[in-house]
Amino acid sequence: MATDFDLVILGAGPAGCATALAAIAAGVERVAILDRPTRQAFRVGESAAPDIADKLRLLGISDDLSARGHRPYYTNLSLWAGERRFDDFLHRSTGDGWHLDRERFDEDLRLASCERGAQLLTPAVLKSLRWDSGEWQLKITYQGKRHLLSCRYLVDASGRGASLGRRLGIERKRLDDLVAVACKLPNAGRLEGMTLVESVADGWWYATRLPDGSALLALMSDVAIIQQKGLRKGEIFSALWAQTEELQQWLQPSQRPTRSLTCFAAHSGFVTRAAGPGWIAVGDALAAFDPLTSSGISNALGDALAAAPVITDWLHRSGLQAAEQYAFRANRGINRFLREWQGQYGLEQRWSDHPFWARRREVMLS
Repeated sequence: MATDFDLVILGAGPAGCATALAAIAAGVERVAILDRPTRQAFRVGESAAPDIADKLRLLGISDDLSARGHRPYYTNLSLWAGERRFDDFLHRSTGDGWHLDRERFDEDLRLASCERGAQLLTPAVLKSLRWDSGEWQLKITYQGKRHLLSCRYLVDASGRGASLGRRLGIERKRLDDLVAVACKLPNAGRLEGMTLVESVADGWWYATRLPDGSALLALMSDVAIIQQKGLRKGEIFSALWAQTEELQQWLQPSQRPTRSLTCFAAHSGFVTRAAGPGWIAVGDALAAFDPLTSSGISNALGDALAAAPVITDWLHRSGLQAAEQYAFRANRGINRFLREWQGQYGLEQRWSDHPFWARRREVMLS
């Protein structure tokens, strides 16, 4: 195992692997990805924006998503603030969205990274780090053994946990405590080619078809509400599902989940510094946006492409000009999200006195 690298990436999700691909394409040669896999009953985040095909091409990856088992989708249906709305990609002239097989999508990016020369270390856990004479010194455990690595540049692609950012003392702003209580269902019902969202008193429902014909169903709410009302209990979850106005017409509440209800973090937040001498944050480690935007995968790939010039600028001349441009790009994206986030949640006035909606109004006013 090599121990001296130009670039070490913390996290082997889409953001981390895409950053490896973009950096290697830009000429970075010695690249390692540290991955600490987490056990999950299934993956969420299957609805992707139309622009992911373009970003895959820029990364040198085939954009023939259908050939890899993913399926196009054409419209978002929402019942929000009492208004029923179809948002067709056709009318936006942006191409189709995609329902992804997330396990396959992520694995394809990992394989591509390794094929291009990245060294994937898994399971690997970062124990400590320090900056010494222009290099990072990392103490890790890899496959149960301790190792010391050195590198010239670090990428935080560790997701919402932002493990590098926390170690560096970078402040992270958190907007909410949103969590997805989710399950998979054997039959996607009438959800072929669409994603559905419906607001309710305690949050909102999300439903989509998965490429294998099953459905992903999630109730999005805050941690405290989920605990107080027992929303992880199957009978309560199913009763609320049966009370929906739009969702139950497209997805029959009589179905039994193929797996028990599982919770996934879905809160929005962002770091106050996007990059610095010898490091950068990408993907959810940089900014995690509300799942309403369906932008997680697209943002991860976009951050990776934008990070490559920052990495090479530092490696070639210890420059920070590209990092400043990256920070400007991140600020612009975060401000755009905040405007859209406030606009979307501000539309729903029917339950303004309920805790879920009242908390978001408080954030908007703060």
